[in-house]
Amino acid sequence: MRLGVASAVLTYAPAALSAEMSGVNFSFVQLTDTHLSRSRIRSERKGYDVSSDASIFHSRETVKAIERCILPYELVLHTGDLADTRQEHDLDLAQEVLQFSRPTYFIPGNHDVGYSDMGRYLPPFEERFGKANRSIEPTAGLRMVFFNSQPLDPRGSEEEREAAFRELEQMLADPMPTILLCHCMGLESFYNNQMDRGWPQASMDRWTGIMKRGGVEAVLAGHFHRDETHIVDGIPFYLAGPVIHYWGRQTSFRHWTIENGRLTHRTIYLEI
Repeated sequence: MRLGVASAVLTYAPAALSAEMSGVNFSFVQLTDTHLSRSRIRSERKGYDVSSDASIFHSRETVKAIERCILPYELVLHTGDLADTRQEHDLDLAQEVLQFSRPTYFIPGNHDVGYSDMGRYLPPFEERFGKANRSIEPTAGLRMVFFNSQPLDPRGSEEEREAAFRELEQMLADPMPTILLCHCMGLESFYNNQMDRGWPQASMDRWTGIMKRGGVEAVLAGHFHRDETHIVDGIPFYLAGPVIHYWGRQTSFRHWTIENGRLTHRTIYLEI
């Protein structure tokens, strides 16, 4: 296995961090969408067919690559779809494979907990991977918020959506420079030469409004299985490519650095 690196230095004005972040120096690794499964992963509509062995192999190789990466980093962050199904045997597999020597945090994705019925699907996830909603201050002047954004999707219930908004408001009640990590982010998706709708505008406005009041500088996510950057109500949203190789996409993870008031990243590609 060989590693390839693509660098992106985000220097345009909307992506610049606040003056409060000028003294923060911190690095971390993000991986997303491992879709680990003990069964074959197949979709005729979306056009992929991946064996269980392949999903496990790509995830194990990614773990190895992150463990031996010579770039400095303090944390490992997985932004969702650890497993391909909500079945406990797939969650057990993800827990077995996704083992890192440095502090690691996991955010659930739609394949892990769905969009609704959190009372049923969230506990098995949290038993294995810790609280879905939490905040940490990994270094002076920086807060990281890990947020289960699944209930904000219109497929979720109004009751669970309101509970998710309240929880986000609580985590961001004391404004300070924050990087928020989630799986789904409500954006429109351009796929198969058509635009798929995102969350309703009212939900997007409420979501970004809470984040802006709380000091969120950027949102890091997965879900789309591709690299994209968007500015939503003044907040940069960064979508990372996946570990799983649906559509023949190359397995990758990201190395992030906060330095001199800028958030930059390298995308590390695995040649496997």
